[in-house]
Amino acid sequence: MIFIRFQEDEYFTGNGEQLFENTTSSHTDRYLGLQKRMHLLSIVIYSVSCLLGVTGNGLVIWIAGFKMKKTVKVVWFLNLAIADFVFTFFLPFSIAYTSLGFHWPFGKLLCKLNSTIAFLNMFASVFLLMIISMDRCALVVYPVWSRNYRTTKLAYGIALVTWVTAFIISSPYLIFRDTATNSRNVTSCFNNFALMNAHYYLIFYFVLIKVLP
Repeated sequence: MIFIRFQEDEYFTGNGEQLFENTTSSHTDRYLGLQKRMHLLSIVIYSVSCLLGVTGNGLVIWIAGFKMKKTVKVVWFLNLAIADFVFTFFLPFSIAYTSLGFHWPFGKLLCKLNSTIAFLNMFASVFLLMIISMDRCALVVYPVWSRNYRTTKLAYGIALVTWVTAFIISSPYLIFRDTATNSRNVTSCFNNFALMNAHYYLIFYFVLIKVLP
């Protein structure tokens, strides 16, 4: 009787382990399938954004830069188009990175440069949108001052300061953006915060981008 009970327990235990393995395998397959679909969706979105962004922003730059009379409004939107054009122009690197299973074959320099340009665009775009809002507010609240001092020369100066500030803030990515190769010979492009103390930068970044604008 004891032998039979032992066999039954072993039988049920074996089935439980097999059921657990089958369930785990099913969840893993589902996760991998969802992950592949998300990667494919990312590639499609990046590709469409690259095509439309380069074409659309290039057209805006050509019209605003060479065909339209220079006004303060044109200066703002010209710089905004330049920021978006540069970002979408570098999107093929992200498309290739995702397509290759997050393998970065372009070297450390382009890893640093690609990330720096992405954040440069983000900072410049946020600051330019904030400046456009402040400019519209000044037009309504201080119409006399705007008529006398709101010039294209001042707009170009503010745009230059905006780009320099955005570059200074995004320049740390030139330092702590790094590459590493694992045992499967897959190279990753990642933030290596061990290269510098990034805590203060992250706090500064949060305040400057999320709170101040």
